[in-house]
Order: sequence, then structure tokens, then C-alpha cells
Amino acid sequence: MTKTTLRVLVVEDNPGDVGLVRAALEESTVIFEVDNVTSARSCRRALETERYDIILLDYSLPGENGLDFLRSISGKKNVPPVIMLTGQGDELIAKDAIRGGARDYCAKGRINSTTLTRAILEALEVARLEAEEERQREETDKRAVTDPLTGLYNRNYLGDALEKECRRAKRYGSPLSCLMLDLDNFKEVNDRHGHLEGDSVLRQVAIAIGNSVREIDIAARYGGDEFCILAPETGLEGAMQLAERLRFAIAAMELHAGRHRIAITASIGVFSPATMNQLRPTTLLDRADAALRKAKLTGKNQVCDYTIPSIGVA
Repeated sequence: MTKTTLRVLVVEDNPGDVGLVRAALEESTVIFEVDNVTSARSCRRALETERYDIILLDYSLPGENGLDFLRSISGKKNVPPVIMLTGQGDELIAKDAIRGGARDYCAKGRINSTTLTRAILEALEVARLEAEEERQREETDKRAVTDPLTGLYNRNYLGDALEKECRRAKRYGSPLSCLMLDLDNFKEVNDRHGHLEGDSVLRQVAIAIGNSVREIDIAARYGGDEFCILAPETGLEGAMQLAERLRFAIAAMELHAGRHRIAITASIGVFSPATMNQLRPTTLLDRADAALRKAKLTGKNQVCDYTIPSIGVA
């Protein structure tokens, strides 16, 4: 079994202390690869181009000292855990280092292979556990706002986004558009091929929607086979272009339900408020839905913008 090599960056300007650290790590049963830089500035440059598992950071550095550097990188992502190296009698500095984000500290006068290796491995394990906790928190947060079937945002998130984007559009006088998209004759897919295959079609359509919208757009599953896209900084012309892009992307898809190839189309309604009074979540949804009903009633597989409310839906 091949042993893992841990890459260590020693930030230390005293050659004697660098040699002390190298000697201690060379005696370890763990395999270490050691690089050395002599200042906080050169440490930043090294972190931009290389990957390290751990940083051993001296307090007394030329220019920016180790504690100030530590504080400047605290909380940043993709920064290796840091162990502060201190001189004798620097216990107060060591405590400040822990408060500043260091995982541990080692007094140079007490460094040996056992103590330094243990400190490094413990710091790496704590960092690993914290990263796993953060990943789990992010997954929990994502599940709270994501539709489990399609991976798009869910209706709860859409409601919050509508409130926020309406406030933003009112404050800055920027355009905002809402699109309601419904798959045509989707009930026939479920009736003919079953709901599992229908779910597969919805997932494939969601991928097409996600690939067609911009990063700032909010695409959500509204319910069943209906989707809503909120397009900030987008007026009617841009929203109509987006809707046509979505309609074409869905119609051009090669969808499969089991071993059967099926075709699916979408009808889309678009509403872009013309006045501040129309910048309300309920108004955006109601009028985009009215435009969608118009698209359904007048032939399906088309895009309609809001003009007057329509009654009934095919």
C-alpha cells in the first residue's frame, strides 16, 4: 500500500529553524514533502500556485508578522490549516494565534518528530471534520430550497426570490420578467408510459431549462409539469427571447420513456411589469400564468406575453 505524502509549507525566515522543522519531519513515520518561504507575501504567492496540506507559520516574519497574516486569511476557503511556530515565552502570542484561526501552536524549543507530527495530524483531522460538517450543512440548506425531483429551485425558494427581486427592481428601477412554462399534453406521457417515466421526462426538461437560463435567473418547479423562471434585469424583449430559447430547447430534445422515444413541447407565458405598481409577486405570477393560458388556448407550443386575462385552459 502506497503511503500518502503530506505537503508542508514552512513560512520561516530563519534557516536554523527551518532545518529544525525539516529534521523533525524527516524522522517521522509519516512522509512529508517540505517547502519553505520566508515571508507572508511569498506565502500568498505559493498558495496561489501550489497545493499544501498544512502551513507551519512563524510569528516573527519580516514585514507582515505571522499573526497579522493569519488573521488576513482566516475564514477564507481553500486555505490549508495553520500551526503557529512560536519562540520560548510566547504563550500569549500562541493564544492570539488560536483565536485568529490557527489550529494549534508549537514552541520551537520543544519541537521534535513526535510532537510536530502529532500536531499536524490532529490539525488535519479537525479540518477534515469541519469540512465534512460544512458540506453537510450546505447539503441541508440546498435540500431546503431545491425540488427533489428536478434539482431546480422549489416553490418556497421562488416565493422568497420574487419578494427580493421585486424590492430590488423597485429600488433601482431595473426591469424584471416572469415566465410560466407548462409542458403540453404531459398527462398523456404519464398515462401511456407511467409516472416513473414521466418523472424521467421532467428531469430531462429541467436540465434543458437549467442549460438555457443565465446564472442570475431563478428557475423553479412550480408544481406538476409547470415551471417558473424569474429573469432579473430583463425587459419584455429579452424575456420573449429567453422564452423562445426555452421552447425551442425543449422541442428539440430527444426524450426517452423506457425504450420509447417521445416528443414533448412547452407553452410559455411572459409578463414584464411596465409600472412600479405591477412589481408585486402575485401580479407577476398571475399575469405570467394568464399569458400561459393564452398560449395554451391558441395552439400550444408557443410563447405569449401578457395582454388581457384569459379564462380556461386546455
